[in-house]
This record gives sequence, structure tokens and C-alpha cells, in this order.
Amino acid sequence: MLNRNRWYQLSAEQTFEALEASNIGLTSSEAKARLGKYGFNELKFKKRGPLVRLLLQFHSPLIYVLLVASIVTAILGIWTDTAVILGCVILNVIIG
Repeated sequence: MLNRNRWYQLSAEQTFEALEASNIGLTSSEAKARLGKYGFNELKFKKRGPLVRLLLQFHSPLIYVLLVASIVTAILGIWTDTAVILGCVILNVIIG
């Protein structure tokens, strides 16, 4: 089909020819054949479990910085700041 062409440079007629279609669309039999060959025109998403989705909420540079900051403040003994920073991390995970 269009894999080898620069599709954005094709005229409408060239596009119809490459797709083996016309300006009025596909015939019913051709539409059924393509549906059988290519399937529905929809995206397939990976199913992720709830634990994986939860852990992916921590996969962010901002979260990494906040976790390092909470470790540093905990080492320094500034427990209020540690609690606030960890609260922000937890809030971000809940909202995300």
C-alpha cells in the first residue's frame, strides 16, 4: 500500500490508486475482505494490572527528586519537611 510512498506528497487520485479505492469509497465486498484481513480500525492497548499501574505512578523525574529530598531531610532530622514531601508524593500517586 502506502508504506514505500511519501503519502503526504500524493495527490488524491494517487492515494485512491495506492489504496485501491475510489472517491465514493470501497465496495461492500472489498470492505468485508479488508475487515477480515486487517481487523477493526482500533488501537490495542496492553492490559496492566492495578499494582503495575500504581508502581508506574512513581516513574517520574519529579517523584525521584522528591524521594531524594525526603531522604535528605530525614537524614538531617527535619521530620516535618520529610512528612510534607512524602505527602506530596503520595498525593501525586493518588491523583495520577
